[in-house]
Amino acid sequence: MDVLDYLDERSRVVNECLDKVFSEKMSPQILKNSSKHSVQAGGKRIRPVLALTSCEAVGGHSDDIVEIAAALELLHTFTLIHDDIIDEDKFRRGEKTVHEKWGDSIGIIAGDALFSKAFEIVSRNFRRIDLEKDLVLQIFEIFSKTSHRLCQGQAVDVDFEERDEVTEEDYMEMVRWKTGALMSASAEVGGIVGGGSKEEVEALAEYGKLMGMAFQIQDDLLEIREMKGQLNDHRDSDFSKGKWTFLAVKSYENSSPSEKEELLKALHGGVDNKDTEKMVDFYEELGAVDLAEEKSRELIDEAKSKLEVLSSSDAKNFLLELAEFSINREV
Repeated sequence: MDVLDYLDERSRVVNECLDKVFSEKMSPQILKNSSKHSVQAGGKRIRPVLALTSCEAVGGHSDDIVEIAAALELLHTFTLIHDDIIDEDKFRRGEKTVHEKWGDSIGIIAGDALFSKAFEIVSRNFRRIDLEKDLVLQIFEIFSKTSHRLCQGQAVDVDFEERDEVTEEDYMEMVRWKTGALMSASAEVGGIVGGGSKEEVEALAEYGKLMGMAFQIQDDLLEIREMKGQLNDHRDSDFSKGKWTFLAVKSYENSSPSEKEELLKALHGGVDNKDTEKMVDFYEELGAVDLAEEKSRELIDEAKSKLEVLSSSDAKNFLLELAEFSINREV
């Protein structure tokens, strides 16, 4: 099973739902254009496909969760738009960011619009399948708590910028909120709508959380691998901006006092293009790259173990393969 082909195939129904959302009357036009810009820029749609497949993995029908799956993508995109404003990023997925095209104010409003639309189409899903009241309340609670956890993760990430030390525990808490929370919610609501048992739903939620955390560490690794030996402008990367990634955390932990001073100087001042290869070598020499690979493997093995409560199925097999893909991908 090719994971990217599967994601592409399964995301078509989600994209059709998203197209319908933006074909509806929405004014002013600038809000409609800015809101749909990032959504239609692409992406692997991992979170909505995770919801669809988790629903099937417990014996449900993915048709029953299409709008909720699309809402998860809207919620994800809302966070990306606001992240780009905070980080002053100019491009995402090869396209200009919303705030770069329309300004910070419209960027904030566009993100908020997607957030509100997410809850609107979740409500449509509930009405369409006539979901029982207790489950409706449960899913709304998950969406609300997840939205708050995303804010917590972003707040901690911003706070890291002013700190002279971030521990592995600090970092893992941040990614548990910022990346793990939404993947956890995607798998969890899929299990709920699919009629999964309490044990199955909890297992799916843990699987999603752990995979999301490993996914973020893999992003950290991909970023420096792409940079090594290149002279391209990497100013929009977490690395070049001096963010505390897992690699930076482990390098700091394993460095001498003089190396710590050098690392902090780079983190607080940003990494210029001319210093990129030097800093990548620094991370490798201190064992941070190997430690990041070990940590992501540990998280994925634990995530896959959570799925042992599920019966064998094609959907379960995909979830297992998606976990492997999250740390072996090259994009």
